[in-house]
Amino acid sequence: MLRLLAILLLLGGVVYCHAQDLRSGVGVEVFPHFSNRRLLAFDLSTTPQYRLDSLELAETALPSYSTGLTVHHRGNKVGVQASLYYSRVGYSSQRTRIPFGDPFAARFTDQQYRFLSQQITIPFAILFYQELSDKDDFFFLLGSGLSYNMKNQDIIERFEGDISEKEIKDSAFDYRRLNYSFQTGMGWEHRFNENWVMSVTPTFSIWLAGLYVDEPISRNLYQLGVRVGVRYDRWFE
Repeated sequence: MLRLLAILLLLGGVVYCHAQDLRSGVGVEVFPHFSNRRLLAFDLSTTPQYRLDSLELAETALPSYSTGLTVHHRGNKVGVQASLYYSRVGYSSQRTRIPFGDPFAARFTDQQYRFLSQQITIPFAILFYQELSDKDDFFFLLGSGLSYNMKNQDIIERFEGDISEKEIKDSAFDYRRLNYSFQTGMGWEHRFNENWVMSVTPTFSIWLAGLYVDEPISRNLYQLGVRVGVRYDRWFE
């Protein structure tokens, strides 16, 4: 898959370098999204199916975000883009009753678990454009990305009526530091004038290697949201 994406990016670069109306720009992007995980069981003989089913029901999406800088080059029909993001991603559990024997059961009735990962990510993609009007373009995005996992936290929030209390601690698992992704999306680009451009891109991205280095059950994180960017372009003859 990575070879295919590299070939696509190379072809895109060749195409846009020979196109008319070349432009290059830098900008900022925000990517609010819901992040979640896909369960990975490496050895079904040691991982009972009921445990996987229980985790599947218990864990759910977490509102998250990414934000950062982007560099963009394009011709009439094809462009390439690379970004540098700070990302907060993870997943959550359903809110559940605290077991009777738990030491916190004397003070709280419910609890909710969240996993939060802070990462530096470098998404890059090729974009295929279709003109809608003099100032508007539709595009299809296909790409990959790299990430560096900086910090992982387990957050347990306990509740008693309107009162809540958070316990935050560093995760104890051996997490994978480097990862790579597949991303795709479709978007709209609007030019306000010769230089300023706004883009809106519903995007799906999934990290292809598991979170953990050596655990019987791991997770692939993925994100689904909308990237919104503002960019300053320069045109080249």
